[in-house]
Amino acid sequence: MERLTDTQQTIIAEEVQLVKSILDGHTACFRRFIDCYASTVQMFVGRFLSQQEDVEEVTQDVFLTAYQSLQRFDKEKASFKTWLLRIAYHCALKHLRHEPQIKFVEMEDVEMEALSDGETAALLGDTTPDRLTLLRKAISQLAPDDQMLISLYYYDGHPLREIAYIVERTDTYLSSRLQWLRKKIHQTVIHLERNERY
Repeated sequence: MERLTDTQQTIIAEEVQLVKSILDGHTACFRRFIDCYASTVQMFVGRFLSQQEDVEEVTQDVFLTAYQSLQRFDKEKASFKTWLLRIAYHCALKHLRHEPQIKFVEMEDVEMEALSDGETAALLGDTTPDRLTLLRKAISQLAPDDQMLISLYYYDGHPLREIAYIVERTDTYLSSRLQWLRKKIHQTVIHLERNERY
């Protein structure tokens, strides 16, 4: 893990002590984790699931899985929150795999390769209401794990190393994947704009 502030070190120390207490039989202490992180987990899961009951069900699954796997928490690898988001990522993906996916226009790899980073950045940096609507629509058409990657990196601002832990990939893979996704979103927005004109 990267260098932590004193506040972060204090929080981690408290969480480690809490985990130890729970594993020593004080199971009611787990409620503190639920109180502290339920809204974080719900917000993360809620970005991908349209039904509130599904969000609540998956959130419960996340905390149940965390409780049952508590002995696997390793403070050397991640904070408790990051570890919990890793569980949330897998629980949400599992749920999404049972839902029908939106079909969208596939782009040729050649078409994707031809895009420059400048073109992509200019389009994705356009914050006009119409463009933002198309951008959200394009992101919603990505595979669930790609949507989650976009969410973790752009919406939540997690560092790449932390995301790599959550999604169990390397920093290098994620950097390359994000670049590819930016181009894919760019092309999807262009296709959506063309379709809306005709």
